[in-house]
Amino acid sequence: MCDMTLLSINNISKSYAAVKVLEGVDLNIMPGDKIALIGDNGAGKTTLLRLIAGSETPDPEFGSIKLARGTVVGYLEQQLDHLNANSDFALEDPEIAAVEQEILDLQTELENCSDNNLDILMQKYAGAQDRYEALGGFSFRQRLQATLNAFSLDETTIRRPLEYLSGGERMRVALARLLLRSPDLLLLDEPTNHLDQKAIDWLEDYLNKMTSAVLFVSHDRAFINKVANKTAELNTGKIRMYSGNYTKYLEQKAFEEKTLERRIYHIEKKLQRQEEITQTMLSHRKIAQYHSSEIKESRISDELAALRNFKRSSHKRMSFKPVQEPAQTSSRREQIAMEVKDLSVRFEGESDPIFENLTFNLIKGKHLVLVGRNGCGKTTLLKTLMGEIHQNKGTIRSAANLTFAFLGQEAKFDDYEKTVLEQLLILQPQLNDAKARSELARVGFSGDTVFHKTGSLSGGERSRLFLCALLQDKPDVLFMDEPTNHLDIYSRELLEDALNEFTGTILAVSHDRYFIEHIAEEVWGMLDGGIDVFSNLAEYREAERVAGRKKIESKKPDPLEALPEKQLKTAVSSEKPLEMPLWDDREIHLYPLLANLKQYPANKSERRRVVADINKLLREVDSNLSRHQEEKISLEKNFTRVESGEIYHDYADLLQTIEAEELLYLQLMEIAEDIKS
Repeated sequence: MCDMTLLSINNISKSYAAVKVLEGVDLNIMPGDKIALIGDNGAGKTTLLRLIAGSETPDPEFGSIKLARGTVVGYLEQQLDHLNANSDFALEDPEIAAVEQEILDLQTELENCSDNNLDILMQKYAGAQDRYEALGGFSFRQRLQATLNAFSLDETTIRRPLEYLSGGERMRVALARLLLRSPDLLLLDEPTNHLDQKAIDWLEDYLNKMTSAVLFVSHDRAFINKVANKTAELNTGKIRMYSGNYTKYLEQKAFEEKTLERRIYHIEKKLQRQEEITQTMLSHRKIAQYHSSEIKESRISDELAALRNFKRSSHKRMSFKPVQEPAQTSSRREQIAMEVKDLSVRFEGESDPIFENLTFNLIKGKHLVLVGRNGCGKTTLLKTLMGEIHQNKGTIRSAANLTFAFLGQEAKFDDYEKTVLEQLLILQPQLNDAKARSELARVGFSGDTVFHKTGSLSGGERSRLFLCALLQDKPDVLFMDEPTNHLDIYSRELLEDALNEFTGTILAVSHDRYFIEHIAEEVWGMLDGGIDVFSNLAEYREAERVAGRKKIESKKPDPLEALPEKQLKTAVSSEKPLEMPLWDDREIHLYPLLANLKQYPANKSERRRVVADINKLLREVDSNLSRHQEEKISLEKNFTRVESGEIYHDYADLLQTIEAEELLYLQLMEIAEDIKS
């Protein structure tokens, strides 16, 4: 193994029972490599990470996995249930903590030492300081706080028992712990799962700046584009390495496939000529030459078969040619598929609406993606347009004779024992077997795959089957809610290909940056209670940042505003402590320390106490905000599964709570800044 190689994998294989998952895998990882490992669901990506991390062992008769001496490996798994609730979630670095304690002990000894021992203690102290610096101890607290802030965590959360942490919290805590330990080789399995866009942006920047090597599995193509300098494709048990990110990988794959097609074409011509020679030798009774030609023909045929097998056949493109030609219209009015005016939705018993006074038009044939922060009402808007939720105000008018269809995050079927072919025939009984197989072939189900049971299909395959059945109804308008969730990269690409061929109207809700860039003709952003139109996602995100800054500035409390005029003049003209905001009983009940925050501190002693109280309150509020955000996401996922309207009341209550906590957090931050100044 080369001295510069961190990891060398040579000819390893892995089988489970009679199933060979990996076969003859070779991989070298160098310092500074940022490698995206891609492939179908079930291709063996997680298995390979587990083999490198030592969680599993390769088949004993094959190959080797060698790490450079002293290489520290950090591994983030998708499933975190195995983690120990107490020790595994402590972000304190034990080596740094031990050296910190040694330095403190030496400082105490130095204060009380005699001149005779001073030189010895100073040498020990200098050595401890050197070790502390080598471990990154001087920057550890700063890195710890930056990491916690990026992932919306606090030290209370990271030490809570495992059973009290949500899936998102577990992922963020485990990821924070790994990054703080700065391993030489970082193995990440779907690291962006459960992260919001702010955390993803931070992680992208962190990984790009770190010198450690990273091997990561991800279906987030935008994330791969931002981080990867190499892309490793795992297909049919083997790895093929490409330089660059996902976009560069696609370019190289396209060139490879064109080259392969040309080669196959020339070999086919060569085989055709050899077959003609063989036939000529036979017709002229030249038996010796005939047998020699047969051997050559067999070799060429084998070469052609090998090339055809090498060509990736399992990832067929998805095709939905126009189901109906767009109508030729003579006016703007005739181009409108749906007209929405002053639309408002407020759940029963709630004072605040989910959204109000939305006005827009859906244009026939337009492909739109709806974006916005969690809880702004995107899914509710889709359901309102589909008639599942009734508006409180406004009108929704559709063009005559339009048909609508909906594709959600998960494709669900009544009977998972049915085969792919049977499932389509049940959903679309007007099709015969031949027509059904033809339609299935267009979405990548050909040959014996049509006889696979629905329950054995991956999430992406189920979505393809569902979309195939759905589009048989020739919908004019297609609504979609996070359709790429749970899909591998190839299934996402197949879906995008199909949607780009779809000539009807599309309104999709999505957070998948790559999907949005490749599907959306326009991006509709839900900002400040309305809908703004953007030409791309980058424009929307910039507008979102501007709106966020304005919102924070507008919510900043002025401690002087609540004071009577006479007291205001006194406060402005003197250094008399200002009165803090008047906390209501509900806030004090939830956060008892607020009762101690009645006025600004008059001296340093009081200032330290108040600052300590505020810091504790900030951690508590931040922790509750994170928990309530997880609850909000959980409720949103259940919108389609619950018939009762009670879930919407709970959802509206939660939104109010989150808004109140956000305001309280801002108030506390402002008070802390005032005290420091």
